[in-house]
Amino acid sequence: MTSTNTEHGEHVVKVTDEHWVKYVVPVLISIFLFAIAFLLFVLAGITAHHYMWLSHASYIAALLLFLVTLHWFFMVLLSEGLDKIIITNRRLMRVQYRIIFHEDILEISFDKMKTVDARKHGFIQNILHYGTLIFEVNKARVPLVPHPNRIAKIIQDAMQEKH
Repeated sequence: MTSTNTEHGEHVVKVTDEHWVKYVVPVLISIFLFAIAFLLFVLAGITAHHYMWLSHASYIAALLLFLVTLHWFFMVLLSEGLDKIIITNRRLMRVQYRIIFHEDILEISFDKMKTVDARKHGFIQNILHYGTLIFEVNKARVPLVPHPNRIAKIIQDAMQEKH
């Protein structure tokens, strides 16, 4: 936990990544698409002697699918890896980057918010220890927070320090 002072008395209390569960869907999609590309490569090899046109078409389709999937997968990994949740003594910021497409910053000032709730719903969230932070009864939500009860405690301490 690093504390960095700024010129206005604001300092960083905690910086954390979103929970790793966000990588599961892109990994499953990429495995599925890589498997299809592999099957197309196999089809190209099997049909090479009998149907040359089918062999060439399936080889080009496999190559394109493989390259597009590979580039998409690494772009998603890089984008998701840049997402951060930053807690200072005055506010919470959630930064989401999608490398080429957009950048979203959610900023929640503790001056305007009085309460924070941590919610973990379902078996998966309880086993994997992630959930959602909810500020002021659904005014703002921050999903995919690892150990939301600990983060909520840090935020409550920062809110109490403020008053």
